[in-house]
Amino acid sequence: MKKDLDRRTFLKGATIASAGVVAASALAACSPSTSAEETTETAATSSGEAVNTASQQWSFEIPPEAISDDQITETVESEVVIIGCGMAGMCAAASCAENGLGVTLITASDGPVSRGGSNNGVYSTVMEEMGLPRMDPTWFYRMQYAANGGNFKPELWYKFYNNSEEAINWIIQIAAKAGIKTTIESGPVYEEGDPMYTPAAAHAFYVDDEELHGAIGSGEGYIAEEMARYIQEDLGVDVRFGVHAEMLVRGGTPNGKEGRVDAVIATNADGDYVKFVGSKAVILGTGDYSHNEEMMARYCPEALELCDFTTDIDYNIGISMGGLMPGEGQQMELWVGAAWQKAPNNIMLGRPNLPGDQPYTSHTGLMVDEDGRRFMNEDVLGGLACATIMHLPNRTCYSIWGQNRAEAGGPWGAINYAQGEYFTTEEVIDRWDNDLDGFGIVKGDTREEVIEALGLPPETIDTINRYNEMCEKGEDTDFYKSPDKLISIGEDDGPFYGAPFSPGLLTSLGGCRSDVHLRVLDANDEPIEGLYHVGCMIGDFYSATYTYAMEGMNYGACCITLPYCLGKELASGELD
Repeated sequence: MKKDLDRRTFLKGATIASAGVVAASALAACSPSTSAEETTETAATSSGEAVNTASQQWSFEIPPEAISDDQITETVESEVVIIGCGMAGMCAAASCAENGLGVTLITASDGPVSRGGSNNGVYSTVMEEMGLPRMDPTWFYRMQYAANGGNFKPELWYKFYNNSEEAINWIIQIAAKAGIKTTIESGPVYEEGDPMYTPAAAHAFYVDDEELHGAIGSGEGYIAEEMARYIQEDLGVDVRFGVHAEMLVRGGTPNGKEGRVDAVIATNADGDYVKFVGSKAVILGTGDYSHNEEMMARYCPEALELCDFTTDIDYNIGISMGGLMPGEGQQMELWVGAAWQKAPNNIMLGRPNLPGDQPYTSHTGLMVDEDGRRFMNEDVLGGLACATIMHLPNRTCYSIWGQNRAEAGGPWGAINYAQGEYFTTEEVIDRWDNDLDGFGIVKGDTREEVIEALGLPPETIDTINRYNEMCEKGEDTDFYKSPDKLISIGEDDGPFYGAPFSPGLLTSLGGCRSDVHLRVLDANDEPIEGLYHVGCMIGDFYSATYTYAMEGMNYGACCITLPYCLGKELASGELD
């Protein structure tokens, strides 16, 4: 039996498969770090060994030597300083500037950064034109409350809901003036009230001169480029690329522990130190921490194996898996006294979405482990399926199906397609036959050929036969999958297909504690005056595993709506 198939091969396939996930997942800028009080657990290193952290201080918790005033070559003053040029930082900059505040934005990247792009909005002019309903928060948010185990701050979610329509229409209008169009991405066909229901609310951007089909989930680059132009040319924001933030200044002291945060010291392209003073606010939007091995060991040890720490940090990185940003923003927050979030640390995993399956779901046919045994109800959202697959040996599962599934399993939606667009049966079979999505699909005239090609034991046929018995009866008495998903894999249902899948890490989510105004909090849950963060740095917004039930939630909530609200609140003076 072939159990040790090359995980790199699987992860390569997962990367391709999850490109739309990253797109849809709406990754934006932010990352986390840890405080000394919180090193009392046991974490795992990348080698899998446990490390006793009871008396250990992680290196990322230790502030570097303070940069003295005599090393500063330039001081730049404005009302608001923003660090990071992802959608979160740019939306915060635009909102601040539109409301009359002077803004300087610095970023280590060479230009605006985007990944994917689903943008959740609970209602919009586009949804109204398409005849899509406004999302009802009453039952849906209660369902998400349960899904997160109560380990998050619901007030942040309701603030998103209450301001989302205004914020997403704001972005739609900015896009439209630049000739960028907006549509709604396709979602899985679940009935409202189903725990896996995904409201149609993921806004995606496109332009007329591109092939629309299959592309809308990766159109965030269009609006990111326009936002960069808009904040510089129309709003007069001082944007400085290639500037690397080093440390915050609190109470007049670099890495100080008391007083107001009113500046950040950064290194410019020439290697000189520049102090950027924000008299009203310093806002961090610097990315996740998935490219920091120590931080992942401390906060997300379960995902360490999915990360590649051998590559250099790339501040311009777009859609990618296996590690993004080094958590520098979260570290700077910790150095000035911020406390880590209370919620369990969240990760966003790539989903096993085989060609023709509903978007954002698992492969809903038969999945087995490396011993050829069925291990779950396959009809779940992709992020949840990935979390389950992480418990398997080598974190790998195998899907097996017959060509009959193409006709019996529709309608076939797909990631990165517009709402209401589906593959035909012939298109589904073509994608399988030619492995157009790069899933590593194998094909055989018999089920046994597929089993052998996947490296599974011959006994896997017994699992298939058991599955077929339940399909014939229309009742899954092992894992209780709904009858409409029970599609046989009988001798006459061929030719047959199979594919391996291993989850890939898209990003870590969360970081230091946040209040409803995005102020960064200390260990006493008191705001650190002058310090804010946006994007996936926002702490206590998620818990455990990103479910995809609100597709585009990270972009729509953490990178558009909440930064949009922050700009207005700062300008109004209510946060002074």
